[in-house]
Amino acid sequence: MQNKTIEIVPMQASDIEKAVALISLAMNEDEGKWASETMHFHFKCAAQGLDDGHDYYLWWKDAELMGIVGLHHYAWGPPENVWLAWFAVAPAEQGKGYGKALLSEVEQKARQRGFRKFFVETYEHPDFEKAIRFYQKQGFTEHGRIANYLADGSQMLVLGKTL
Repeated sequence: MQNKTIEIVPMQASDIEKAVALISLAMNEDEGKWASETMHFHFKCAAQGLDDGHDYYLWWKDAELMGIVGLHHYAWGPPENVWLAWFAVAPAEQGKGYGKALLSEVEQKARQRGFRKFFVETYEHPDFEKAIRFYQKQGFTEHGRIANYLADGSQMLVLGKTL
């Protein structure tokens, strides 16, 4: 598989609906609902001049939203740590190297901002098996688990890597 080159641009509040639709399609409806809540909160904070620690970036192809990726730095967390925020690739574009390219772009942004440790929260659930394999192929390793995290009893899985 060849390396893909993509350009990501900062997300705007007007992009929320499309981003939520992409996340719902690429993951599941519950994740879409959570994405809607966090993105609306993010842009409400931004409108008030408040930094909620999130940055979202979009990948457009022929005026269609094909991917979303972001960073989340907890204000109370160590300054060198950052988390992957919403991350999804349109199902029709999955398996073509675009997810790797999106992740690479956001990792570069994280490095530029001085972050050295990169974490992702995912779940031991059938909807996320493909994502876990993807993250592991990108050099993420398991850093921890939280049992019975989701309503169905699924565990939260924390993966991480050094930037």
